[in-house]
Amino acid sequence: MEGDQNQDLLYQPLPQHISEEKEKLGLKELDCPKDKFVESFLERHIQNFKPSEKKDLKKSYLLLDLPYRQKPTVAKKKTTLNSREKREKKVYDIPPEHQKYSLYVPLHKLWLQYIKDHLQLTPTSNLTLLQKKMLKADVHGALVTVCKSRCPAYVGLTGIILQETKNVFKIITKDDKLKTVPKANSVFSVEFEGLRAKIYGNHFCMRSARRASKKFKMPMKNPTIDL
Repeated sequence: MEGDQNQDLLYQPLPQHISEEKEKLGLKELDCPKDKFVESFLERHIQNFKPSEKKDLKKSYLLLDLPYRQKPTVAKKKTTLNSREKREKKVYDIPPEHQKYSLYVPLHKLWLQYIKDHLQLTPTSNLTLLQKKMLKADVHGALVTVCKSRCPAYVGLTGIILQETKNVFKIITKDDKLKTVPKANSVFSVEFEGLRAKIYGNHFCMRSARRASKKFKMPMKNPTIDL
């Protein structure tokens, strides 16, 4: 039905002022039905075409307008939060009901197994190599004690590290208190496999992911990284 309407619009008669001048313009009446005009036109003007080419040409169409409206592009929804949004939503905050030392004892046991596999301690282990490995180790779950600090209130604090940021350790103590201890100007000690190592917080003032991929320079004499 819509096609018949389009044909009626396409084959409308010429306006009156043009039809009066049709003889001057060389216009003639169609000598075939209007719906056969295109086919007769092709027969007259493309006689050199092969039959197969004529057939393909008849099937070709020229769209004068878009057959449908393009749907407007919809911006993709944001799926991640930035740092400010994470702080506002308190993504990294530990709820009070989860601030219990007993909940994280299994985490500490897993860390002991992890550090054992990571360091591969032997009686002939190279100290410099162990220092490099310890610097890149993940300390979440480690049981640490604050040996030195610019703030005397932190000295002697013992607990399991629950979170590590660029500048602080969040430690849960045995009396179920969550403490935030700055890394800078603090020295921590950690025990595993019958050994005790010291961690100088000034050398840990970076995110754990960056520390794991960073290359530390450790000369044989006067090392800049002390553990």
